[in-house]
Amino acid sequence: MQTEKIRSIADLVGVVDALIRDTERIWWFRGQAKPEWHLSPSIMRGYSREQEKFFSNEFFVRANLRYANCPPIEDFAGWLALMQHYRVPTRLLDWSYSPLVAAFFATAFLQSSAQKEPDTDACIWAIQPSELNASQELERLLYPLSARTLQDMITPSRIGKDKTSRVAAAMAVETDLRMLMQQGAFTVHSSETPLDLMDGCDDWLCKYIIPRDSVRRVAWEVKLLGCRLGDVFPDLDGLAGELTSRHQPVNG
Repeated sequence: MQTEKIRSIADLVGVVDALIRDTERIWWFRGQAKPEWHLSPSIMRGYSREQEKFFSNEFFVRANLRYANCPPIEDFAGWLALMQHYRVPTRLLDWSYSPLVAAFFATAFLQSSAQKEPDTDACIWAIQPSELNASQELERLLYPLSARTLQDMITPSRIGKDKTSRVAAAMAVETDLRMLMQQGAFTVHSSETPLDLMDGCDDWLCKYIIPRDSVRRVAWEVKLLGCRLGDVFPDLDGLAGELTSRHQPVNG
């Protein structure tokens, strides 16, 4: 897979503009702090399928008193998206319609001024969701995560066994403010093969490297454009994290 380098937000604008002009299709974006990390959802990074069901069922029975807008009982997709946005391991992988949000996540470890200089490159991935779906023998559509077509990939996260082995791109059904602010979308995985190792992935997947010596610059430009921790995570945790990162102790 060929990779281009992004040294600034201006570079990012250029590569995104070229992608859209060349393909005339929608692209989604994902930022990662390490270029060598594969595109696998968190539940497929060492967890068993039995553990996946444990996470899903325990979250389901304990969330209602802690969160005012829980999905209906049988809305497995809604529950899965809620779990994902509160960092429970799931079979969903986060993407964003916004390349700026992807740049935020690629450089998020530098959002605190106390962080040391980066010791590695970062990266931004771009995926053409409709072409991914076509490659998986699905319609060349952007499905909502709750679409009936995708339920055989989602329901086994809580009950039953997987009867398919594929990956699909799905739009988030917005039920939480984080989904809105992060302009979120997902790939849902019943296959354990990472996206970047799938046959034919070069047809719908691109990778852009942020060199180590440019990571801090990109992080600063993301902040200048108003993409901050308290906005990407629009709750008290995000606000507190942003404030404490901006104001370090003056003594000690």
